[in-house]
Amino acid sequence: MGENSPPEYNFDDSHRAVLDELITENALDVFTPEDRYEIYCRTAHNFEVSPDFPPVLPKLRESLICASFTILSFRIIIDAAKRNNLAWDVVFPCEAIGKYKILPEAYPTAAKWLQLKLEEFCMVACHNFDLAAAKRTGFKTAFLRFPDEWGPEGPPV
Repeated sequence: MGENSPPEYNFDDSHRAVLDELITENALDVFTPEDRYEIYCRTAHNFEVSPDFPPVLPKLRESLICASFTILSFRIIIDAAKRNNLAWDVVFPCEAIGKYKILPEAYPTAAKWLQLKLEEFCMVACHNFDLAAAKRTGFKTAFLRFPDEWGPEGPPV
């Protein structure tokens, strides 16, 4: 599969594959299939957002379109939204677009689906690589620092 080919798996599949690799590399054969499922699936589907975000999202939605544009799977975003009481205007998992961020084609597709010009879109993220890719395609960008996202050293430059 090349970088311009549609993805053959989603983020849940990636979690499972990486966990299986780590278990094999570290001879951790004690993990049962149920243990593995708990780690790669249930954990990711129970993400908790920063507690200051849920009350802000409805206020932002009063004047802006608020979209979750993410590499996470449809199901992770649905489960996270339910768990954290988030009401997005729309959810754009890259698995639906058929191109994962940071491939440049992913960003204009999201803008097109919202009938926005690239410069009308503002990507808000805590990952510099994602913001840099969005900016290269014409998006406005805003860096959001989450203290626990990168540890005490902060994000990579």
